[in-house]
Amino acid sequence: MSDESTRVLVIDDDEAIVDMIRMGLEADGMVVHGASDGAEGIDLLNREVVDLVILDIMMPRVDGWMALMEIRNNPLTADIPVIMLTAKTQDLAKILAFKQGVQQYVTKPFNILELSARVESLVRGRRRAAGDAAGVSDADFRKLAVRKGGRTVLLSLDDVVFISARNKSTYVHTYENQYLVDLTLSDLEGKLGRESFVRVHRSYMINLNRIKEILRLEGAYVVVIADRDETHVPVARRQVRVFREAVGL
Repeated sequence: MSDESTRVLVIDDDEAIVDMIRMGLEADGMVVHGASDGAEGIDLLNREVVDLVILDIMMPRVDGWMALMEIRNNPLTADIPVIMLTAKTQDLAKILAFKQGVQQYVTKPFNILELSARVESLVRGRRRAAGDAAGVSDADFRKLAVRKGGRTVLLSLDDVVFISARNKSTYVHTYENQYLVDLTLSDLEGKLGRESFVRVHRSYMINLNRIKEILRLEGAYVVVIADRDETHVPVARRQVRVFREAVGL
């Protein structure tokens, strides 16, 4: 077993589900820990080094929502990717999960090969963002140089709500402000980790962690962004597959 083996924590009260995931992920060389409810999962997470959490919602004692809150409120685990794996298919549950910081939402029944691919993609993105560049800290790596009013500042990627392109210029939007960036959307698409940012239109990229709501209007997807104006961003037809995969629809 190499030190680079992906370490996954599965929190689910269905022992058969945990065993199936363990078999599937271990076949792909991963290390899998299992927990039967949120309390056990949080305890294990505090004792073991984990790259990703697969989390059920409906569990005894401490459910998935409470466990997710604990994970995100602890500075030591706040940035661990979480895949919500649940039988709840309601859009409201999906929206709430994304608003609470879930990276992907997968409904049961699921394909174990697809789940394994999702795990590998998220962990690979997290490791890339962790600062493979020599001498660059994680905090510095997750910043973007932007311009406003003649000043250049480093903006945290966590503050970016969405990115737009118009009139041959690219703009980075936070909750309240808009900044100019000297990169094209295509440049940013290659630079930013797919676990957080996804291109949904030739003119837009969105921060998956800043999605407030997903609408279906006349058969098309529209993303409502959690900024001051609740900006509506359309999902282009050619980007629907990528978008649905990114948010677990």
